[in-house]
Amino acid sequence: MLDRLEFDEKTRKAFDEQIIELRKMIEDYLKVTDNIRNMPASKKEDHEAEKRVSEMEIPQKSRDATVIAKELVDDVFNNSMLIQHPRFFSFVASSVSPYSIAGAILSDIYNINAGSYSIAPGAAIIEEKMIKWMGGLAGYDPDKCGGIFVSGGSIATMSAFIAARENKLAHKDILKGTAYFSDQTHSSTIKGLRMLGFGEDQIRKIPTDEDYKIRIDLLIEAIESDLKKGMKPFLLIVNLGTTNTGTIDPLDKLADVKEKYNLWMHVDGAYGGSSLISPIYRNLSKGIERSDSLAWDTHKWMMQTYSCSSLIAKDRNTLLNAFTEHPEYLTDVISSEHADGWDMGPEMSRPTRSIKLWYTVQALGTDLLEEIIEYSFHNAKIVQEMLNERANWEIVSKPSCGTINFRYHPEGYSDEELDELTGKISEAINDSGYAFIVTTTLRNKRVLRMCMINSNTTEEDVRSTVVMLDDIAKKLTGK
Repeated sequence: MLDRLEFDEKTRKAFDEQIIELRKMIEDYLKVTDNIRNMPASKKEDHEAEKRVSEMEIPQKSRDATVIAKELVDDVFNNSMLIQHPRFFSFVASSVSPYSIAGAILSDIYNINAGSYSIAPGAAIIEEKMIKWMGGLAGYDPDKCGGIFVSGGSIATMSAFIAARENKLAHKDILKGTAYFSDQTHSSTIKGLRMLGFGEDQIRKIPTDEDYKIRIDLLIEAIESDLKKGMKPFLLIVNLGTTNTGTIDPLDKLADVKEKYNLWMHVDGAYGGSSLISPIYRNLSKGIERSDSLAWDTHKWMMQTYSCSSLIAKDRNTLLNAFTEHPEYLTDVISSEHADGWDMGPEMSRPTRSIKLWYTVQALGTDLLEEIIEYSFHNAKIVQEMLNERANWEIVSKPSCGTINFRYHPEGYSDEELDELTGKISEAINDSGYAFIVTTTLRNKRVLRMCMINSNTTEEDVRSTVVMLDDIAKKLTGK
């Protein structure tokens, strides 16, 4: 039988110990961040650490918490990619605001269930305010739009697909429904459609043009073909910042297609949605206000800890129509005046993901956030200018949303040899530890990709990395 008094005493003692331990770990973490520019941007896997973690058992008896904490730091946290490094240019990795960390800690300590307004009204109001602000930046009417914070772009996107299906397809037509997106769209799109039961014969991947934007002529051709076959086109997914190239699709022209064929237009802005914060670059997304929904990951460009993503619908009623379900055990905690979180998305119990973003925006202000976004665009243009000044470099995709793709292309090399050379350049700079740059493939070309959305990345970081890449390429080729 549980000894309640003993358990309570141990719990209180554990809290006191963990406060001390957490303070020490945060201080150690701050030392790492203070020295991060002098640390390697990439490091080899520590197989010994992996072995130690693999050999750990689930204990029957309690263990010393300070020992457990040290094991976690040494063998788990320190044996991970340092994606906050200012010269970590791969994936869509960002720095993290100290205010986001503080907000995350507070959210975890208080452990609020943000499922409904009545359970946590303050948290619900903040989430609603953030959604309305972000929706307003997209041109949605703040009084009509609505949404929810979720774990990531994948869940936001799939949730939007559910809303699209419920609002555009009759139940009898679900097996005839067809969805359309470009060949540069994130893989979570196909995954989400498959998870919802849509088969390969209902999914249309449309080729892109020389700028990696969806071919509208081929899109219309595919829709018309499906209509003639008796299919039911219902969903158009468009890109606000593709993962590979940062490309923004022609949203205004796509909105014309959406309206002509009565499609649900979902904008995948998981990465590039943050560009809406900048008054200078917001115009690149003209037409987004005509879309039906938007996915936006703030744990990318807005310096939030994982995870902090959002789904925003132009009309919040479309989400309510798709997700509202009121079982008898929730009768006493359902709000009649506010949209409850569990009625706007798939989750019931859920954390307060918006608190840390609110904390960050309140502490920094939107002016500084605008400058951070614009600085990323600036750094990508610096890379383009420097490569254009050097021999044998080929720009494969122009700068967009802080991302650029390129390769070293000296004369006399076959396509296979160029691909191999690109891999060697990537391997060499990663092995140096100075910067981390992996490859991707565009139009059957293996290329180097640099994504510069880290707020701590300076112009000097960018310039010195390009100089190193050029030196490496010359040494490998003798040209």
